[in-house]
Amino acid sequence: MALPDTLCARLIETVKTENLGGQFLMLGRQRWIGSRRGASAELFAEMMTAHLPQLSEADLQDSSSIYCETFFRQLGFTSVDSMDISDFEGASIIHDLSQPLPDTLRERFDVIYDGGTCEHIFDLPAAYRNLDAMLRPGGTLIGHSPCNGWINHGFYQLTPEMVYGFWEAGLGYEVLDLKLQPMLPNFANAYATTTNPNETGVRPRLSRKLPQNSPIMLVYAVRKPASASPETGVYQTDYKLKWDAAAA
Repeated sequence: MALPDTLCARLIETVKTENLGGQFLMLGRQRWIGSRRGASAELFAEMMTAHLPQLSEADLQDSSSIYCETFFRQLGFTSVDSMDISDFEGASIIHDLSQPLPDTLRERFDVIYDGGTCEHIFDLPAAYRNLDAMLRPGGTLIGHSPCNGWINHGFYQLTPEMVYGFWEAGLGYEVLDLKLQPMLPNFANAYATTTNPNETGVRPRLSRKLPQNSPIMLVYAVRKPASASPETGVYQTDYKLKWDAAAA
């Protein structure tokens, strides 16, 4: 798991646009890549100028480490933790997200960043429910998850239906942002947005065609409601509408 310029740019954009702060958790200990070339480097520079004009890229990188704690502190978080199933990369919290949480982790974090962890966890629903439990009311989950073109990367490739079906419809989260982001540098600005199936009643429709020769990342941010309500069943919208119509 690592942060190239495109994902750094999207993180800066989300954190600063939504004015996020407080206690931060990254799943896995993210490594720093930073600027690459072409359009992705330009996007990164644009977000730096817009949101972090007082800093240079060098200020975001820990000169003594390959990891990203410095980057997240420079974004304004008061504390930065990392979680992993193993201590092989020196994560500050060791826990298997497919297993029940200790009480010390419940409602502990204001922001959680899944930068490529949950697709590697076979019991994905358990992992997602643990993320929900670790967030404080009003907290935000930022997800950068493989969507298309990541054959054999993990157990899963994730889609907008998961965001709208589980996080919004199932748990009542607010969708703050959702993009399908090409990861090859030259396609940094060729992202697509989608319609919301909870509003349209049909599967998400893309705002534009995506490049066929670039892996696609699902980039999203969702905010936990201030008052939690019981989880409803999680179904794809168009199927549920058909079931409801047949039962009428």
